[in-house]
Amino acid sequence: MELQTINQVSKAYGISTRMLRYYEQAGLIYSLRKDDYAYRVYDEATLVRLQQIIVLRKLRIPVKQIGIILNSPYATEAVEVIIQHIKQLDSEMTAISTIKEILVRLAGELQRRDNIHMNIDLLTDSSILSIVETLSPSKNLIKEPMTMADLNQASEQLNALTDKDVRIVYLPPSTVLSFHAVGHDEQGRGPEDQHDPLLDDFERELAKIKPDFRHYGFDHDVDGIHGYERLVTIPDDMEVPPPFTKKQFPGGMFAASKLLPWEGGWTLLEEWVAGSEKYDFATRGSWENWLEEHTTAAQIITGAEMYIDLLMPIKLRKEKRKPVKLGYIEDSETKCGFKASVIKTKGFTIAGYTRIASGDVPRETLAAELLADGRLERLKAALKPGAPLMLFESYDGECGQVGNELGVWSYRRTVCINLNDVIDQDAFLTDEMFVQKLPPKHWIEFEFPKSLRNKFSEGPNAHDHVQKLDWRFSGAGHFDIYYDSDMFFNEDNSGLMRFWMPVVPLN
Repeated sequence: MELQTINQVSKAYGISTRMLRYYEQAGLIYSLRKDDYAYRVYDEATLVRLQQIIVLRKLRIPVKQIGIILNSPYATEAVEVIIQHIKQLDSEMTAISTIKEILVRLAGELQRRDNIHMNIDLLTDSSILSIVETLSPSKNLIKEPMTMADLNQASEQLNALTDKDVRIVYLPPSTVLSFHAVGHDEQGRGPEDQHDPLLDDFERELAKIKPDFRHYGFDHDVDGIHGYERLVTIPDDMEVPPPFTKKQFPGGMFAASKLLPWEGGWTLLEEWVAGSEKYDFATRGSWENWLEEHTTAAQIITGAEMYIDLLMPIKLRKEKRKPVKLGYIEDSETKCGFKASVIKTKGFTIAGYTRIASGDVPRETLAAELLADGRLERLKAALKPGAPLMLFESYDGECGQVGNELGVWSYRRTVCINLNDVIDQDAFLTDEMFVQKLPPKHWIEFEFPKSLRNKFSEGPNAHDHVQKLDWRFSGAGHFDIYYDSDMFFNEDNSGLMRFWMPVVPLN
């Protein structure tokens, strides 16, 4: 069997390339480097192991326990892990059964009082409280990721972060080793991957003298070329060898959350800070508002599973936050030249056809490709009357696999529709369909004739338009919205289109 590239495996098995790298980092699979080829490749044995991992993940076995099952030479150890998992499932099933019983009793009690106007006071009545007193106030029993069959419920299941989901931490100032990579190297690796093996070897030795070291990472671009910088805390008097440099990390107060950055974690955390009455955004150093802490020390010293904490620099608010006003922004045409409104969406899921592109690839190219083989027509046919066709552009970890000699950013371009706007989801969703969940979000919706779409992005770009309206782009990707889907198919520039930019308030 021929070696398969990371992108081929990602497409064949329906798993993101970043998750493949995560499994490799956790020691579950291993990649190879093919002669004269830049990217990761996988052999047949690794693909068999990946199939096993996928099966175990569908059975909700945690990654750490999967490592025990697959790497144990004795079946008894694997059986013990599985039995413990069965006990956990039994506990969850019992809890869910209990909740169902209590809900049935609660419904009966409410039906008995059907002549009483329903209000919030009724839920504090002593007889009602006696029914639900056995429930934990915030017990999340089932954490199984959404399957394809559940996608139609995505908008109901996506919730904004609450205070209990976010920790406030203080990181002390410290001396750090810095490793900054920009663009792809000679092996074709993106800046996030170029620390291996140099930094890995250094950290294994560092753990012997400083077992409490910490490892941070953040996007750090140079002249428009994507870069990633890593900071590792070291003793103040330690000398660092090239290519590393020595810096001072300012530390400070951060909002922290253990969310996956490639599954909308940054957007949720940013929305939490933007809505907080106690905290506001702060900027410390070149990473702006994005800092990832890798639990490297724990993995090296104890063999623990690797995690990433998202850290957003914050400060205490000095004044009360202004309430967000939805709707048309007064004088938006005067301020930025375009009619603009503030909208807020619940979480929703987009589904459509995608490609990863880099450089100045015309946005019409993907539409032409999909029109040629009939996929655009299928998208249009799947829409409910009056629902929009959308073009979603975003940068994410998957796009790091696109090599580009000029070093410009790569991005994902998706012609899609909101899954809630689909007439027949079972017939619509296919294996080739790109699906992405988007969390609850504020957007600025610009409205202009289609003929001005390019002008909107020229000169002062869309980020500047947003800032003039006292908002800040939040970096979650943006949408071209076509309520008249025929506009997307033809070259006629007549008709109004809308453009959504994800934002958080500046105040």
